[in-house]
Amino acid sequence: MISRLKTFLMGAAAFAVIAIASIAGQRLLTPMVVAAAPDSPNQGNGPGSQTCSAQTLHGSYGIRFEGSKLGAGLYVSVSRVTFDGGGQFTVNEIGRSNGSLVERTFTGPYVVNSDCTGYLDYSSTLTNPPHEAHGNFVIVDQGKEFYIIDNEDGWEASGVGKRI
Repeated sequence: MISRLKTFLMGAAAFAVIAIASIAGQRLLTPMVVAAAPDSPNQGNGPGSQTCSAQTLHGSYGIRFEGSKLGAGLYVSVSRVTFDGGGQFTVNEIGRSNGSLVERTFTGPYVVNSDCTGYLDYSSTLTNPPHEAHGNFVIVDQGKEFYIIDNEDGWEASGVGKRI
């Protein structure tokens, strides 16, 4: 009972921090993960104990992505990303890069770690010549959502994907 109360209070505190930041007009650009360490014999059964694999991300997700490439302007897009559950993804994206229309489809590999973090890679056509892009993500709510950040030098961009 004490462990459940402790987990509840930690979750409430995290919610309060996010709410206060939101009210204060602050944007949280990177995901925050809060999990209580189990301190009872039921380890692995409580909040924060979910394990993930490539199969956790399967099917289609809608994603809103926004940010900027330093020195090149703003970027915003909406996409449908489909994960095959085995380590490959496909994205159909439409957006704006510094005001110019971007429509593209790309594919690449993704890796999911057992702690529900992971990354994906793809060849980005936003530059000429194309360059290799790298994003890191964390899976939440048993794979119903994920938070992602572009982890390339010179980029400040993030997004949220939700299962369709």
